[in-house]
Amino acid sequence: MDPNLFHLDWERVAEVLVAIIVLAFLIERALAVLFESRFFINRWKERSLKELIAFVVSVLACLYWDFDAVSMIFLKEKVTILGMVITGGIVAGGSKASIRLFRELMQVKSTAQKLKEQAEDGKTKQLPKSSGRAGGEGGN
Repeated sequence: MDPNLFHLDWERVAEVLVAIIVLAFLIERALAVLFESRFFINRWKERSLKELIAFVVSVLACLYWDFDAVSMIFLKEKVTILGMVITGGIVAGGSKASIRLFRELMQVKSTAQKLKEQAEDGKTKQLPKSSGRAGGEGGN
């Protein structure tokens, strides 16, 4: 193919990006039932299971619906497994971004998450305060 003939159809790119955002939002909300449960927060919060679960679910969704953003943007005749796996990774990353948007910017949190944060705040308030200076320097 002549590289001078290559161009992106920006309308198609915009449609694919919107589809990625919508799918990421749907998967994030579906997984919130698990991720925001007390069981998951108390037992699995410190492990990297959220990312792995989001990736697997996103890839499975892309495989089920034959959603290959790479092939759609670069106009291939058919979808590919590699493209669907890459798209699943993008969708999973998008769900992580939407979680951050809801929790940090909009302050939307589950009851279990709020209780855990309150418990952690209570623990940090009970710790003895140090002078905050290294090397044995005195107070103020």
